[in-house]
Amino acid sequence: MNDTKLPGEELSAGEMPAPILPEKPRFSASWVEIAAALACYVLGWIWFDLEQPGWLLVFVAAFIGLAELLHRETPRPRESWVWLGCMLVLTASVVFDRYNAWEEAFFPLFFLHIFAVWWVLSRSGRLSEGESGHLLPLDALNGFIIFPFKHFFLRVRSLWYGLKHLGRGEKRVKTETLVWSAAAVLAAVLLFAKAVQLLMRADEGFGALLKDFASWFSFDFDGIRLLFSLPVGAYVFGLLAGAAREDAELIRARGSRLKTWLATLRRVPAPVFAVLMAAFALLYLAFFILQARYLFGAFTRTLPEGFVVAEYARQGFFELCRVMAVNFALLWLASRLPSLSLREQTLLRVLAAVLLGESLLFAVIAASKLGLYIDCFGFTPLRLQSFWLVCVLAAGCVCALTTLFTGKKSFRAWMYFGAATLSLLCLV
Repeated sequence: MNDTKLPGEELSAGEMPAPILPEKPRFSASWVEIAAALACYVLGWIWFDLEQPGWLLVFVAAFIGLAELLHRETPRPRESWVWLGCMLVLTASVVFDRYNAWEEAFFPLFFLHIFAVWWVLSRSGRLSEGESGHLLPLDALNGFIIFPFKHFFLRVRSLWYGLKHLGRGEKRVKTETLVWSAAAVLAAVLLFAKAVQLLMRADEGFGALLKDFASWFSFDFDGIRLLFSLPVGAYVFGLLAGAAREDAELIRARGSRLKTWLATLRRVPAPVFAVLMAAFALLYLAFFILQARYLFGAFTRTLPEGFVVAEYARQGFFELCRVMAVNFALLWLASRLPSLSLREQTLLRVLAAVLLGESLLFAVIAASKLGLYIDCFGFTPLRLQSFWLVCVLAAGCVCALTTLFTGKKSFRAWMYFGAATLSLLCLV
């Protein structure tokens, strides 16, 4: 018996209509995605030679260019200029061999990768709050893991789509143009390289001029490297093109749900946290009073008995920095767990301000010890890094105090400060 209802035929009592499932849209890829998919094979190969200045410039320029093409229809947030600037500064530090504060190129390149991912998130408008903020862990998870690996095979699908539509109307024209253009560029590059090689042989002076420049682009062909370049290129394309395929509104909705969930954690009575914060504040106050002569000796250039400068400056420096980190963690809990927010509870707000003031004093003490050390023995890479760390921690205290008393968000400003100063540190 056929139970199918004809148009206009009514359903009997108690009978439920069959659910209509939305049809899943067919996969398609634009010509820009196909071009980017091809380019990422080259970027995957180049990635293994980023310490070579020439290849680094090529990689960064191609990365920025592909991101701009893929997100050309997305309005460019002002914040994206900050992360782009940090990328360019770090690139310059490696190209011009200006990373004395780190002694080796690994660290500037490591930071460059972080800023590159964050720039893509900002440029594509895929940050959870539309801008950098307290949902930084969620944005980091999206940028470094979810987007690239969710779209890890997008490059293969895009190229397969392009091959399937080689002979179909407008797609045929665009794909053929792309293929022939790529072939023309490759042929021109090979001919250009041959011309340069011949000119270097023809004139020794010209060859000497180009010798150093040619060293920027040296590489060794290796089958293992070719194999590993495939997942690297897939990751890069998954990040660049995958971010464009993510729904920005859905990302914002996830961020809103996370903030709503965090609000449900406010179950600790405010007096409980007041007692806990007061205990920390009193502990630090006792520490300052009992150890005042030891802690503030660097300001007066008087050392405690039995200490030499090197021992006094080094002892306790990083412990003070870790104490500040503990305070930040405590204040974060105080902003999330009490039943009343810091701005709604005067006592909690005052105690938070006291803790931040004491943290700022810890930063000043650490800076004074470090300053005495530098004054006596000069700068070293580790001392420069330590000085930057103290400055960032102190700036964090100032930003937190600003938010506490004005209600204005300052976490993003702290991120800008940390990123900009870290980038400039690499130019020392």
